[in-house]
Amino acid sequence: FTAQAERRVRLGLVVAELVRANNLQATPEQIKAHVDELAASYERPEDVKRWYFGDNRRMAEVEAVVIESNVTDFVLGKAKVSEKAISFDELMGQA
Repeated sequence: FTAQAERRVRLGLVVAELVRANNLQATPEQIKAHVDELAASYERPEDVKRWYFGDNRRMAEVEAVVIESNVTDFVLGKAKVSEKAISFDELMGQA
């Protein structure tokens, strides 16, 4: 348990530093666009938008998702990505 907790803390610190150093914070426009996207699949999207915007905790969750997306896009933009075909068992570590 301690090793997992330490890993999560380290990962959180690395992500926080990436966000700070590369200005990857969520913009109000990104947050609004994400809420719009979430609400679009509902019958009454305006009610869903009000539900999100009416609660700071929900908005913090949306902001965290947007920041995570920004970090992912940033890292993938910098990384050299290559594809490798593997079996499902190999992927799951059972091969």
